[in-house]
Amino acid sequence: MRDTWQVLRVIGKRQPADRVMKRLESHSPDSPDHLQWVDLTWSDPSDLDVLDEIFGFDHAAREDVVDVEQLPKFNEYDDHLFVVLHSLTHDGNNVDTIEVDCFITSDTLVTVHREPILAIDWLWENSQRYAHLSNEGSQELFGHLAEAIGRRFLEVGLEFERRVDLLAEMALDGNASVISDVQSLRRAEATIRAMLRPQRIVISELIRLQKILVGDDANRQLNDAYDIHNQVVGALETVRSLLTDTLDTYRGSVAERQATAATLLTVYAAVVLPMTLIAGWYGMNTANLPAASEPWGWIVVTSVMLIVGVVSWVAFRRMGLIGSPSKRPRSTVSSLASAALAPIRRSVMLEQEN
Repeated sequence: MRDTWQVLRVIGKRQPADRVMKRLESHSPDSPDHLQWVDLTWSDPSDLDVLDEIFGFDHAAREDVVDVEQLPKFNEYDDHLFVVLHSLTHDGNNVDTIEVDCFITSDTLVTVHREPILAIDWLWENSQRYAHLSNEGSQELFGHLAEAIGRRFLEVGLEFERRVDLLAEMALDGNASVISDVQSLRRAEATIRAMLRPQRIVISELIRLQKILVGDDANRQLNDAYDIHNQVVGALETVRSLLTDTLDTYRGSVAERQATAATLLTVYAAVVLPMTLIAGWYGMNTANLPAASEPWGWIVVTSVMLIVGVVSWVAFRRMGLIGSPSKRPRSTVSSLASAALAPIRRSVMLEQEN
């Protein structure tokens, strides 16, 4: 009987206190109670020696692990499957992705990454809490991991939608910060979408793979992971379209403000123009102007100017060209909730049956 390893977690040779391998001499390697899951966080290529020393994985796969710029993909080898996935992380305030390399055999799952992965931490904690996770095979566990990674992206997709709704309100108000916020969301969306699309394809191909991942439970978990990735990709495509619409709304709001300002300037010029003509007329150095030599003449001229100005203002106001600034009116479109509660109409098919 060959020796088996039950690995709770491996952090790397630089932290030997965190290496918690336990060698088991008296248990069958085929027992599901001794599922091998190595979770290796590495900082130096020498930390990956365990992949060769204990498991004998293909050297080319190890080189792919060292190359941290790998896109999602998978490679088939004689006795194991190598899968590259990407999980969510952050770089300061910016959303980013981090590579998660997975080696899958008939009884072993090895996950390798440079930084802590929240999806792996969540699955690890739950595998200790719920017996059905720890009793499943390596393929099923990998399916749970792919699903957990996808659910992390799903949370970000929902947050994208909330941010877009907020930006839409700001765009209607002509808030100047909309442009920078939209560009920030576009960069984050492009970063996530660049990894999610090939990752969705990889999961789809793994579902059809019959060499190692042959269990129905594993395929069911991968189908759930594919559905989640597909949902996130669709949500991101919608977000990208909505961000473009938000920019158009902002430009329209700014253009409306500029048009309003131009209209007001035009109205003020039109109101002042008659008074300017009268003032210019009586400002000429010419004798015999009406009431120019009378002591009450300036009162008459001023009154005429005020009357002309007030009449012009009232006329422009009735035309709707001027008015006191007001807040954006509330939507007059009724809620669609009433449509959701409406009764089902009698269909033509039912009428034909009668």
